[in-house]
Amino acid sequence: MRSYFEDEKTELKRELIDEVKSEIVAFLNSDGGTIFVGVEDDGTVIGFKDSNIKDEIDLKLGNWIRDAFFPKPSGLINFFFNEDDILEIQVSKGTSKPSGVYIRVGRSKRRASDDEILKMIMETRRYSYEEDISDEQDLTFKAFSRVLEDNEMKLTVRMMNTLGMKSRSGEYTNLAFLMSDQSDIVVKLAEYDSDMNFRIKKSFKGSLVKILSDVEEQTERLNDVKVVIDGSSFKRKETKSYPGASIREMVLNAFCHASYFLHSNIKIEFFPDKAKISSPGGIFNATMDDIMNGVQTYRNPRLVNVFDKLHLIENFGTGIPRTLQSYEGYEVKPEFKASENFFIVTLPNVNCIQNESINDLGLEILRLIKENPEINAPSITSLLSVKDHSVTLFRVKNEIGRNLDRYIEHVGSNKTGGYYLKKKE
Repeated sequence: MRSYFEDEKTELKRELIDEVKSEIVAFLNSDGGTIFVGVEDDGTVIGFKDSNIKDEIDLKLGNWIRDAFFPKPSGLINFFFNEDDILEIQVSKGTSKPSGVYIRVGRSKRRASDDEILKMIMETRRYSYEEDISDEQDLTFKAFSRVLEDNEMKLTVRMMNTLGMKSRSGEYTNLAFLMSDQSDIVVKLAEYDSDMNFRIKKSFKGSLVKILSDVEEQTERLNDVKVVIDGSSFKRKETKSYPGASIREMVLNAFCHASYFLHSNIKIEFFPDKAKISSPGGIFNATMDDIMNGVQTYRNPRLVNVFDKLHLIENFGTGIPRTLQSYEGYEVKPEFKASENFFIVTLPNVNCIQNESINDLGLEILRLIKENPEINAPSITSLLSVKDHSVTLFRVKNEIGRNLDRYIEHVGSNKTGGYYLKKKE
């Protein structure tokens, strides 16, 4: 006699009761499994010896498969009485998910949420959120029309049909809903200080094109420009906290690849040392290596097409490689993480990491030391105060002590010595 015990893919039942239906559905909606009927929870075998009872069970289970599941799980459920006279129900993973609302979680089952059911449909039937009929049909497009007009276009019925904002039956699609003034999509943006207190906390809602415009404007404001010192020439260099177009590329990437049916928010968060962009929906139809190499996959191809017509995107699909390229020459690099339901991008703040900010006085001091090796602080003060009377010996020494020690060194005594540029290692 075999040993019977429950695990993630095995369920034990004493009788063929209605609860077994939900177990079958749960296995179909997950990775398949086996249900043994005629076994106690502790593995004790009861079995079915009576042939009449076996016939009744056969009939009952056959009727379930024919009438109780939709779509019909043809070929996915196999059942028989094994050598221990136990009803063995073998359930394969469903290719089209039944309408039951149970999923397997470890060794148990639970009722699936609406989002989980929709996710199953999307995975198994190539469901397109963009093309599905919108639940809201009373829509207006004031914001979208203004953006089109800015690009010398006009929103007409023909354009709606071309873009995929209307179905063949003339109803608005979910793409139209995303473009409408009634859209309930929310993008959250926040900036935190070093103690994780909010400096900025905003929520953007409405037409997706208007949200994108507002978010881009806000993120650009938060992409601080700092003056840093070039270690070889000691010249001023302005550096963005997030170099190149990295922040814009990743914001656009989040909008284009988000799974809008999940009803989760795109989040853009600025911390002192980094920016974090999270979008609902994991990697779509690709691997992380594919994404890193610029392989183009489109969760929302019609939305991408709209953004393209509005000249909001160029060379779409290369955003991640171009973002990585913008960080060349920096020790820190962007990070990309994907889970089943989220894609998260972390962009380091290069100005925070470098910490090489230097003011005009510091640059002038370095210039004089470079041109006049062995120059001392009083001489530096004398030369600089000719043009700027606010320069004092105290300010010069303070600047040298606080901000320039990594670039210069003092050689000799306090009275006769002077400053030199440090030799590069």
